[in-house]
Amino acid sequence: MLDILLRFLCERGVGTRVRLLGTTLFTVSLLLASACSNGHVMSPPNGALSGNWQLFLQQEEPSPPVVLSVSGFFLQTANSLSANVSVPPNPNSPNGTCGGVGSLTGTVSGQNVTLAINEGGSTLNLTGSIASNNQSMEGIFSAFGGGCFTRPSSGTWTAVSIPPLNGSFTGTLSNSSYMTLLNGVIPPVPIKVTGTMVQSANNGGANATLTGTINATGYPCFTTVSVSGTISGENVILNVFGYDGSQIGSLGTPGSPAIASLGSPGALLSTVGTSGTLVLGKQSATTTVGPCPPLNVGGTTEIGDTTDVAFTFQ
Repeated sequence: MLDILLRFLCERGVGTRVRLLGTTLFTVSLLLASACSNGHVMSPPNGALSGNWQLFLQQEEPSPPVVLSVSGFFLQTANSLSANVSVPPNPNSPNGTCGGVGSLTGTVSGQNVTLAINEGGSTLNLTGSIASNNQSMEGIFSAFGGGCFTRPSSGTWTAVSIPPLNGSFTGTLSNSSYMTLLNGVIPPVPIKVTGTMVQSANNGGANATLTGTINATGYPCFTTVSVSGTISGENVILNVFGYDGSQIGSLGTPGSPAIASLGSPGALLSTVGTSGTLVLGKQSATTTVGPCPPLNVGGTTEIGDTTDVAFTFQ
């Protein structure tokens, strides 16, 4: 009702004519001054659920059970949600496909939430509850047969909010294959790193861009590198570039991304315990390009490296 009143008054320019006859009208005047801009009501700020979300759908029917991963950046305006989300291929779909980018809409009522995800013409309907801190959700879902689902589908779902990878971080590169060969120590001493990262603003897309730098101490393969890539939900994929701007490696791949999560005091970015790693060395048309000083071992020359990363954002 307040939005309707403000819009009515703004459209008629009443905000410039209200007399400050008392505390009530003074308050109204302040509301109008902040809400009106060139005769229009300014958009309200993003709601509590606006941000990067990772959803896991445990599909229990039809069998065999399968976990579907959905991720993207939610925008909440008043009680409405919208997003474009990344949807992986569904092994229970007619051709084991239907992955890609789909649309998400939803509504919020108190701590209750409903979501609808369009996957290749099929609609996944989710209902559930929001945790009191607005950092997680859970519930049940269903989908009618047809499109990406040969038969009706149902199961449970959970979701977690992923904090932005913004600002400074400290961390380590561990289990370096190059440093193991160089020093003959198993496991090798972790390499200390620092750096910064910038994540692009939330525009309701399936992913956001990341750019930054990583600085290493006592590491033969690099002192400083730049990185750029994307984040969607918990999944992070970065390309790594040397001092001359050429790509020298990658952190995570589409099938094995690095994982972002909520830590303390800030976000975490890690490949520990996953199949995603920092890989230095890139195969060209004729040879392998690597940033590490050539290391001759057993008749072969090692110029690349693989490590696990663990970065903690401040």
